[in-house]
Amino acid sequence: MPALIPEPDPGDRPFAETASVSLAGGEEIRLEYQPTSNDAEFRVGTVAISKRADTEYVVRMDGETVFGPAPIPPTDIDDLQVTFIPALGFSQSMEVVVRNLSATTGDRDYAIQPVGYEVMT
Repeated sequence: MPALIPEPDPGDRPFAETASVSLAGGEEIRLEYQPTSNDAEFRVGTVAISKRADTEYVVRMDGETVFGPAPIPPTDIDDLQVTFIPALGFSQSMEVVVRNLSATTGDRDYAIQPVGYEVMT
């Protein structure tokens, strides 16, 4: 697996938060991530999401779309590969949107895991 670039400094705070959701056909989830320190910057190298047919994936950082809308995730949760080289950064918020576009009935499970670090200055 490629290394996260730039690598975090020893004082930086690692970040790997997981979420699991069930979405019915036509439903979406919007997850928002923010730095814990007001003056910190986040670096994200991986956004892993369950890969499902008839799904749309979007990642926004500080209001700007950095991935998608796409029919595949940046990387599958089972692969957990580095997605962005160099790691992308945000200072206000990151939003991950997953839309189940399937017309079939029944819920579909999705796991979502961004991985990176918070730059502590």
